[in-house]
Order: sequence, then structure tokens, then C-alpha cells
Amino acid sequence: MIVSIEKSRARGFSLLELVIVVAMIGVISGFAIVSFVRASRTVDRTKTAVELANYLKQARVDSMRRNAKDPSQMAQVKVFNRRFYSLAIDGDNDGQLDIPLVMSLPEGPGMEISGPFPKTFIFDWLGQTVDSQNQRVTPPPMVVGNGDGASAIKFEIDGKIVVVPALKAK
Repeated sequence: MIVSIEKSRARGFSLLELVIVVAMIGVISGFAIVSFVRASRTVDRTKTAVELANYLKQARVDSMRRNAKDPSQMAQVKVFNRRFYSLAIDGDNDGQLDIPLVMSLPEGPGMEISGPFPKTFIFDWLGQTVDSQNQRVTPPPMVVGNGDGASAIKFEIDGKIVVVPALKAK
């Protein structure tokens, strides 16, 4: 008789055990959701930095293709502020720079380019970055960030443009 009583007690869960299991599932789910959102913001930030780097590369290739030696005819990217920038290239292949195309960063929480502003990136016929007097310069990295971290766009000495996708937030 005692054996059957012990078997009946071992069959189910108590309400307290069920509440504990549900609470644990809630905590684990919360961590998973936060991790997913953070990863999504990191991907968005890196994607934005890569897009901006691609415009810089497009300007570099355009100046090299057209053998642009006069600074007024060199392709360029100008960053106006934390959200807006422009691209000036010869998109229609008529030998002259087109009217600059003004673009903005995608809407996103805290997505911005670090200052100071304005920043102008001009590329000569060799694909090197130059200033408005046609003197070679190696600009400091351009940083695209949001609340979760930053991605940097670096300019190599040979003029190549590289994206460093994940810098930690301070």
C-alpha cells in the first residue's frame, strides 16, 4: 500500500515546479531576443559601412578610369554631417562629373557617421586620396556607428578602401 502512494506522488509536477520552468524559459528567451536584436543592429551597421565604402570605391575607380588629373574633375564623396553624404562621379561617361547624388544613411536607431564635418574624399588618376590642391593625403578612418558599436572605413596608403566591420562601443 505504501508503494502505491509513493508512485502517485511521483506522477506530476507541482505548481511551483511549473512556475520555475516557465520563468527559466522566459529568461532564456529574453537573452535570445536581446542577442538577436544586437546582432541585427551589428549587421545593419556593417552593411551601411560597406555601402558607403562601395561609393568611395566607385569614386576611386571613376577617377582612375577617366585619368582625372584636375581636382575639379576628380570623383569625390563628401560627407556633410552625421547622416548625409554625396557622390560625384561621371556616371553618364561624358567626361564631366555629374551633379552630385545626395544620399542619407538608412533610418536606424543611432546610425551615424562620426565627425568632424564636412569631410571630402577626392581621388586622383592613380586612385590616391588627395586634397583640393591635389596633394596626396591619407585620411583618417571614417567611422559608422550605432549604440552597439562601430564599423570603420580605412584608407590604405595605396588608395584602397577597407571596411573593419566590428569595433566595440565604449
